[in-house]
Amino acid sequence: MTSLASDAPSVASPSAIDNCWQRIGVRGDKSCPELRRHAHCHNCEVFSRAASQLLDRDIPSGGEAAIAPSGVNVIARSSNSQSVLIFRLGSEWFALPTLVLDEVTGLRTIHSLPHRRGPALLGLVNVRGELVICVSIAQLLIGAEHDAPQGRLIVAHHAGSRFAFPVDEVQYTHLYTEADLKPVPATVAQSSSGFTRGLLSWRDRNVGRLDEHALFEALGRGLAR
Repeated sequence: MTSLASDAPSVASPSAIDNCWQRIGVRGDKSCPELRRHAHCHNCEVFSRAASQLLDRDIPSGGEAAIAPSGVNVIARSSNSQSVLIFRLGSEWFALPTLVLDEVTGLRTIHSLPHRRGPALLGLVNVRGELVICVSIAQLLIGAEHDAPQGRLIVAHHAGSRFAFPVDEVQYTHLYTEADLKPVPATVAQSSSGFTRGLLSWRDRNVGRLDEHALFEALGRGLAR
């Protein structure tokens, strides 16, 4: 994780977190005088305050920005089709709309928090110099017994907040229409059925088209505990 410094401005403003660790900390020019005392930025109280601010921000109600994801191969679509990114958790396949995706990247170090709130909260990850809350959607979708995913990291946004979550595998984007969605059968695990709008057929597999609103709102409620 990158470093925070003592001369960083106050982190009281909820709209901006100053990434001073990128400028004068371990990832910057290392000119922060606090490095002598803390050795690394994630030991600094400024970093702790920034992390707390990030977790305590109110999640605004209302619409979300339609940001095209970088690093995802988005296909042109017709007026009645929708684009989703397909990914795997364990033996289960899921899909999220590309409109809520920011990027797909490699796994990186997850920095845990000393007083973690909620079983789905893994910690914080550094994505292009920004601290992003890292969560386990596997906890919600396939249960806590699943081993930690070891493939890729998906970064998504919803209602003004950003989340990163590890998955085992990422496939291509897929176009579908609402008529392609099949009902969720009773045999689907209860843990995931509440977050699934329907099933898509892809390469002879059933893919759970997730309800992004239900999924991320549940994650947000878990972080607020």
